[in-house]
Amino acid sequence: MPMLSEFPSEKVIVSCEKCGMWKQYDRDAMVRAGGDRTLAHLLDDIVARIGCPKANSLSVYDRCGAKYEELARLLGGGNAYAKAKGG
Repeated sequence: MPMLSEFPSEKVIVSCEKCGMWKQYDRDAMVRAGGDRTLAHLLDDIVARIGCPKANSLSVYDRCGAKYEELARLLGGGNAYAKAKGG
């Protein structure tokens, strides 16, 4: 599991298309303040801290849509269904 210290950019941008949330953090400052941690745990912490009502949803259809912008871009990002449909 990738760690925060390995994040490919100095700025960590987290967004959610469902609610319009967009946050930017400094990677190195986050490591100093909270220690190095996995990106999955960090995303959970960020979503919980901002108070996302869908963070603990048990429904696979109504979950928080938060993602790391840089990783989504590097991995081709976007919706897999839309890509399959040519979108």
